[in-house]
Amino acid sequence: MRLKLLMADVDGTLNTGRDEVSPEVACTIRRLQEDGIIVGLVSGRTDPMLVRMAESLGINGPLISENGAVARMHCRDGLLDLGYSRRPAVEALQKLKNKYPDCIREREDNCERMIDLVFFADGIDHEELKSCVKDVQLLDSTYILHLMQKGIDKGRTLKKVLGHLYDGKVKPGEVLVVGDSMTDLPLFRLFPQSVLIPNPDIPSADRKKLEKAARYTSNHQAGEGFAEVASHIISARTQKV
Repeated sequence: MRLKLLMADVDGTLNTGRDEVSPEVACTIRRLQEDGIIVGLVSGRTDPMLVRMAESLGINGPLISENGAVARMHCRDGLLDLGYSRRPAVEALQKLKNKYPDCIREREDNCERMIDLVFFADGIDHEELKSCVKDVQLLDSTYILHLMQKGIDKGRTLKKVLGHLYDGKVKPGEVLVVGDSMTDLPLFRLFPQSVLIPNPDIPSADRKKLEKAARYTSNHQAGEGFAEVASHIISARTQKV
């Protein structure tokens, strides 16, 4: 496999979602980049959060935030114009607040979000929520619920980003995508080289869909799983030299 770019989800992939990236994960990211592989992040987190993480870890590749709604080629570059709108999510969230005033709770980082809005829904079935806001996407990352304009996902945006990388010469087959949840499913479906990091919090039905779509599944969870995958890549490339 001629790997040029590795794009990793963050929560549930590089960490458990409740802790910082471990020294082992930081080391494997550095080793991948030293081996000539560009490393980027593709996450539901906000752009400022990914920029801070990329600066801290010395990540040299693209940053795709808000589940594909926002992107930049490097932490020091400006945002790409993807043509997406925040308005559908704003209107949908207000609709849910009006219908379930005591159950819908916005998270404080919505003030940093440009397109995707996040919230908690106390005691309401997610399918019921979806039936109320059919004009937008409602995604469950296992950590929080997301609302955003239809037609946006991590996979489609990564394909757009490839057009700006190496003058558009990077092929989907030269990209490895790594993720753990249903928000990563579009990545697995659009990119043939994909790794699922097992997440015990994912419902069994969703887990089966992810396992079917991903080409590989790591033996370990969260950061340990990513380090396992990265170490395998580095070892395989070293053996070929």
